[in-house]
Amino acid sequence: MHSFILRLQAGERVIAETACLAAVLENEAYTPYASLTATFLSRGEEIGEIHSVELEYDGTVVFFGIADNVRQYRRNGAVFVRVQSRSFTSVLAQNELVPGLHANLTIDQLLTGFYSFPHVTYQPYSGTGYIYVKDGASMWDSVINYAYKLTGHHPYIRGNRVCLTMPEQCAHVELSPAQVLEWGTTQDTTKFVSTYHMADVSDNYNAYQLENPPAVRAQIVRHKQLLLDKQYLSDPEGALRFRCQFSQRGWRSSYVTYSSYTAEQLCDRVSFGDFMQNACICRIRMVFGSGGIRTTLWTYEDGFYHKS
Repeated sequence: MHSFILRLQAGERVIAETACLAAVLENEAYTPYASLTATFLSRGEEIGEIHSVELEYDGTVVFFGIADNVRQYRRNGAVFVRVQSRSFTSVLAQNELVPGLHANLTIDQLLTGFYSFPHVTYQPYSGTGYIYVKDGASMWDSVINYAYKLTGHHPYIRGNRVCLTMPEQCAHVELSPAQVLEWGTTQDTTKFVSTYHMADVSDNYNAYQLENPPAVRAQIVRHKQLLLDKQYLSDPEGALRFRCQFSQRGWRSSYVTYSSYTAEQLCDRVSFGDFMQNACICRIRMVFGSGGIRTTLWTYEDGFYHKS
């Protein structure tokens, strides 16, 4: 039996429901939050004003987030509660900084020096860097550019923690043929740009340009013209390299679906026979319902992640 507990925080009061009817929990490496949709048979206590949502599975908290949508309803003499929630790091996509240059920032100053975000933490990193904030850019956009310039990698979320590099410790999931329901590969070139063109400080277009090899091999013709990216004043070519990698995000992946759930997190590792060996987990989707529980794990082969 699979044990789910849904905890709804209403001020000082915690409402716990244990009869799970359906749940979908998803994490993805390029998305700044985890998402949960769940329906429970309720004991009928009036829920009131809910502030946060927590899901526990077999004794492990696998989700903690903002109560985006909560619905309590009655049908055929029974009471149900349905929640839709995103982890607290979703605020990074919903807040903006003052446009312009912000210099000599640490990761602590970037994530705590402008606003205070409940429950959002970060992986310590000793470097400093600058960001150039464009009008309408989210804080997550700034975190992406900050992380890439310092580490060469795209940031990701584990729980409610912002991570710039691979985790210091991670779990390793070993899957057997008896567990696995399906496995395969996918390809998606819809985000590809074939060539980026960027102006210099004098607004001379085509001063810098870079072709995206996977797009060229696929005979895709998509050109983008850009003004000079002030995020990369000291390295204009770096701005184009970043955009090429960004347009490739998740374009090739391998996946495996198995009939259980082990509370994996992003950048844990998964192995399945010769198909996957110690591969970095880049997307997780756990589904529970009348047919039982199943989990799909994806590993990417793109500009930032590699299957091996």
